[in-house]
Amino acid sequence: MSTPIVQISSLRKHFSGVEVLRGIDLDVTPGETVAVLGASGSGKSTLLRCINCLEMPDGGSVVLDGEMMGHRHHGGHLRRLTENHIAVQRRQVGMVFQSFNLFPHWTALQNIMDGPRSVLRLSRDAAREKALTLLERVGLRERAEAYPRQLSGGQQQRVAIARALALEPKVLLFDEPTSALDPENVGEVTDVMKSLAAEGATMLVVTHELGFARAAADRVIFMDDGVILEQGTPSEVLDRAREPRTQEFLRKTLE
Repeated sequence: MSTPIVQISSLRKHFSGVEVLRGIDLDVTPGETVAVLGASGSGKSTLLRCINCLEMPDGGSVVLDGEMMGHRHHGGHLRRLTENHIAVQRRQVGMVFQSFNLFPHWTALQNIMDGPRSVLRLSRDAAREKALTLLERVGLRERAEAYPRQLSGGQQQRVAIARALALEPKVLLFDEPTSALDPENVGEVTDVMKSLAAEGATMLVVTHELGFARAAADRVIFMDDGVILEQGTPSEVLDRAREPRTQEFLRKTLE
C-alpha cells in the first residue's frame, strides 16, 4: 500500500455546541478517488472544509503529504499557524464548490490565469498557455474569451475545475459539484471528473451522483451524524450495504 497522502485522525468539529464531526479517521492514498455520501447535515462538507483549513478543527488532525494542516507541534502543544502559512498550505488543495465562484468580470481564460500568475508567479504568456491547456482538458478551449454569464452552469463548473487544477494541487476536493446544475449539465461535469480519476488525480468527492461513485470511485464512504458509518468498494457500499442507515439513504436517493 502507498503511504497515505491525506491522513485524518480523530477529527472533531462543533458549531454552537453541536458536534458536526465526531472523531473522523480516514486515510487517502495517492491517486485514489473517494466518494463521500450522506444526507444533508451528516458532516460531509465540514470534513472537506477542515481538510483545506476553511474550517479549523476542534480536535484531531489533518496531515497532507506529511505536513499537519493549520497547526504545528511546539513545546509539547499544538499551535495554530499564521494565516499566511495556512494560505500557503491551502494552495496544495484544490477546491471545487457547489457554486462556481468565478469572477464575473473576467473571462474563463482570465479566471484560470489568476492563480498561476499571482501564486506561482508565472509570466503572463506562460499563465495564458497553461490556462488554455487546462481549458482544452475540460473541453472548453473555444470558450476561452467567454464571460461566466455567457456560459451554461456546466461550462462554468468545468472552468472552476480547470481553475482548481491550475495550481497543480496534491489533492482535489469537490463539494457537491453538480448540485447546482440542470440535469442536462451534470454529465459534462462528471465526465471531466471521471477523466481526472482515470488519470490518477487524488480526489475526495462529496456527491449524490451514485453513477459517478460507481464508475469512478475507488472507495465509497457513507457518513451519518458526524461519523463514517460504512466504507468499502463501490459495489460493497452501493450494492451490499450492511448498515440500515446506509440502505435507507440509498433507497431514498434512487427513488
